[in-house]
Amino acid sequence: MPIEVILPKVDMDMSSGTIAGWHKAEGEMVAKGEALFDIETDKATMEVESPGTGTLHFVSAKNGDIVPIGQTVGWLFAEGEQVVQPTGSDGKGNGFDTVAEAGSKTEAPAAEKTKIASSNAGGKRATPLARSVAKRLNLDIHSINGSGPRGRIVCADVKEAAEVDQPSLLSETIKSGDKTGAQKTADDLGLAYTKVPVNRMRSVIASRLTESKNTIPHFYLNADLEIDALLTMRAQINLVLENSGSKRVSVNDLLIKASAAALTAVPEANASWDGDNIIKYEGAHISVAVSVDGGLITPVVRDAQKKDIQTISAEIGDLAARAKTGKFSSQEYQGGSFSISNLGMFGVKSFTAIINPPQSMILAVGQGTPQFIPDGEGKPKVVTVMCVTLSCDHRVVDGALGAVWLKKFKELVENPAALMLN
Repeated sequence: MPIEVILPKVDMDMSSGTIAGWHKAEGEMVAKGEALFDIETDKATMEVESPGTGTLHFVSAKNGDIVPIGQTVGWLFAEGEQVVQPTGSDGKGNGFDTVAEAGSKTEAPAAEKTKIASSNAGGKRATPLARSVAKRLNLDIHSINGSGPRGRIVCADVKEAAEVDQPSLLSETIKSGDKTGAQKTADDLGLAYTKVPVNRMRSVIASRLTESKNTIPHFYLNADLEIDALLTMRAQINLVLENSGSKRVSVNDLLIKASAAALTAVPEANASWDGDNIIKYEGAHISVAVSVDGGLITPVVRDAQKKDIQTISAEIGDLAARAKTGKFSSQEYQGGSFSISNLGMFGVKSFTAIINPPQSMILAVGQGTPQFIPDGEGKPKVVTVMCVTLSCDHRVVDGALGAVWLKKFKELVENPAALMLN
């Protein structure tokens, strides 16, 4: 009996995935557990293993197709088994390329749609962008009928409901994917350019960060940190590690530890906004921004407050390496309570970062540079100064609370002996 190959759910919030590439061609043998194809989700590209051993036939999804979870994408036939096309394997009517945010081809009238939607109001599923736009337009998400996979409400459904009920408000909708007119302007002026299609990861980054900047009340706090003591301690740690043949630790590893310790000392800041509630986390789960091909991803160090610096360093090294190849699970980049983005290695002195929802703070770290400051006697001395900027969600972290957290973080960085204690 042939084995069905389906698109698996590899991400908690995943409703569909893009076929990034097949490792096996149709008619080629594949062994159980062998890499069969890659799928690109909102955050990463991941390998999907073959569910069995056999010859691949009737592949119904090609590279670039967007496929709903659970959809059949091919079949495996055992050696000697008669190759007959199974029912429903021709791929007709799958709508792979439009499933993610496309509206239904045949829609019920508005009144009938509202009636149907209200009968299922208790268990509505919607994308984060759809919920955000519905809230902005003052629409009840439970009154909207979803056209996405398994009835999930997508942004297009909200826009359609707005056209029926509140057409004047559509212009206020966040449209991160809209054209800016750049191509038309370039064409009109005869400018040379290359058009690069937006991949799924870049599209999601654009959507999430546009939503973040438009819905989260950001404010920013800056501080200059004297990091000479931190650099001295790092040099001492690395000397011991090198003598034992172990991997060196980085300044960023120490900053992750300091962030976790500061969140433990100021637990009110370790929280997320969730509508009618504020979610306060018991552990410091630090998301670390890592640049990958096509975008950015934030693997998470869980309960960093409980881990020593060497463990954090090894974990970050492993997560970052696998993030760049897509060889890690969705749980490893979801559920952070705080983020760090470090551009110091690129010579950036300071910058501000956009909050990664649903988190309420992100720390932007610049390069450490030598500066003259007065000593206790008023004489100039050279110290290494690092500028950091803390972005805060004012709904959760007020100015005073953010300042208390940043003050504690500064104390830990400038007096780093405490970081050696759990």
